[in-house]
Amino acid sequence: MYYDDDLLYMELDASNTFHFMYFNSSYNNKTFYAGREVANPQYYLSGQVSYFNSKGFFVGFGTSSGTWFSSDDNANYNNALVLGLAKSIKKIKWMRYNVSYSRYFGINKGLDFSSAYSNNLHLGLGARYKSLGIRSGFNLLFGSEAKATFSWDVYATINVALLKQGGSIKLVPELSFFYDSEEVEQNLEFKQQQNYSTKFGLLNTEISLPLMINLKDFDIEMGYTLNLPRSLDPNYSFDANGFFTISLGYIFSL
Repeated sequence: MYYDDDLLYMELDASNTFHFMYFNSSYNNKTFYAGREVANPQYYLSGQVSYFNSKGFFVGFGTSSGTWFSSDDNANYNNALVLGLAKSIKKIKWMRYNVSYSRYFGINKGLDFSSAYSNNLHLGLGARYKSLGIRSGFNLLFGSEAKATFSWDVYATINVALLKQGGSIKLVPELSFFYDSEEVEQNLEFKQQQNYSTKFGLLNTEISLPLMINLKDFDIEMGYTLNLPRSLDPNYSFDANGFFTISLGYIFSL
């Protein structure tokens, strides 16, 4: 679920409940997971529609390029229904937490829920002080298999210009770290065989520099992200890589 942090931390009249709808579409010129490039498709195109209110409840649906532009007839697991709650911590308004459940599925000649990781439980925690912020997220993915991932990032909001009627242009540089499990090869020379084990650790570091433009109910983002992937197996390494992003969002109150 994508939102400008200004929306998540804005102060609203506690005596009323405000309702919002948000639409967003994003394009990346390349597709990555944990800094590893996904060969097919090379690009990434996603769409999202969601509802949220000032009490912290949100629900949404998102889909991405694997479904829209599949290279074959196999189902993809790039669709998600999300249900969650985001709230500030009592007496600590600059800190927020969020919990959510996501259900992933493919759409190809019907619905397909057979992914190894078709469910996700997410717990996130974020803090923001003036122009600086930090976020962390823990995910438990499960289905026929189960695994956990963890991420955290730090960011800053740099105001570039104020536009008429409340619009703005700002830079939001961000440094992100992603942790996941990876199969590691073990060479047992004395047994003349190779074994494999699963390790958990830092797989990718991202450095991103997006330019965000807010125009009334629209938000536009353009930016570049640099991936610094690493392998937990000392026998392998990955080169740095990057991609460009452009996204367009629209929000309105109900």
